[in-house]
Amino acid sequence: MIIKNQDNAAAALSRPRAHAMLHFTVLLWGLTAILGKSITLSAAAVVWYRTAIVIAVVFAALVVRKRPLRLPLDRFIRLAGIGVLVAVHWLLFYGCIKVSGVAVAVLCLSTLALFTAVVEPLVFRRKFRTYEIMFGAIAVVGVLLLLKLERLGSPLGLAMGIGSSLFSSAFGTMNGKVAKSEDPQMITLVELGSACAATSLVFLWDPTMFAAPWAVPAADFVKLIVLAIACTVIPWMWSLRVLTVLSPYVVSLAVTLEPVYSMVIARVVWPETESFSTRFYVGAAALLALNPLNVWVSRRMLR
Repeated sequence: MIIKNQDNAAAALSRPRAHAMLHFTVLLWGLTAILGKSITLSAAAVVWYRTAIVIAVVFAALVVRKRPLRLPLDRFIRLAGIGVLVAVHWLLFYGCIKVSGVAVAVLCLSTLALFTAVVEPLVFRRKFRTYEIMFGAIAVVGVLLLLKLERLGSPLGLAMGIGSSLFSSAFGTMNGKVAKSEDPQMITLVELGSACAATSLVFLWDPTMFAAPWAVPAADFVKLIVLAIACTVIPWMWSLRVLTVLSPYVVSLAVTLEPVYSMVIARVVWPETESFSTRFYVGAAALLALNPLNVWVSRRMLR
């Protein structure tokens, strides 16, 4: 089912608007690590409740709008497969936060652009671009400058963080292909429905990781709702729309700014405890410069 309205939406979204929407999306994603750290549930429970709430919201929206809820089996399987990758990414990401903290998780996520510079050419069957790999490496250095890491945490936490980034690159690149032909709401429903089902398998392995709704603290429930709606439904839809105009690599490069946004938000919320050093400004400037620099270089290289 190719949605005609999708083509019209893509045509209406200019590249400048797509870039602006992308950075608002990354800004909202910047809250996820902070919320994930403050929620007391296990990593698997956080992912399960996050996806379950998203499914309920998107399903209700589709019913209210009287949108079709059927997909051909082959396309359903493709989206469900991408959803499994999403589940693994989130499980590893929140697992890294629980094991090694937000700083290590964010640092590992900075490798996303580097991974995407390798994964995207394989998926889209195009040549590798040296400057993309170089910019991806610079992004990692920029994030290193942002963070004050005396030690990089446990090997398990690092492995989970790097794995999280790799799976994020994989599903983000694949979404770059399906976003041009599928309804964003259907993509969200199927992918995150699959992610929720895949996460449920974790509880069969370790039932103690699940928390029944009545056992979830009220404060955690509020944070889960914010995480699901403000940090998932809205930015997820925006990211899918952005992918109809921009490449997965451009999106991944913008995501490296997530720690900058997270630290600025923390500075606003906790001004008495959070401060910026010179190295933060150097790292932030490097990351901010990479995005327009990538646009300029890509235009010159692809002429």
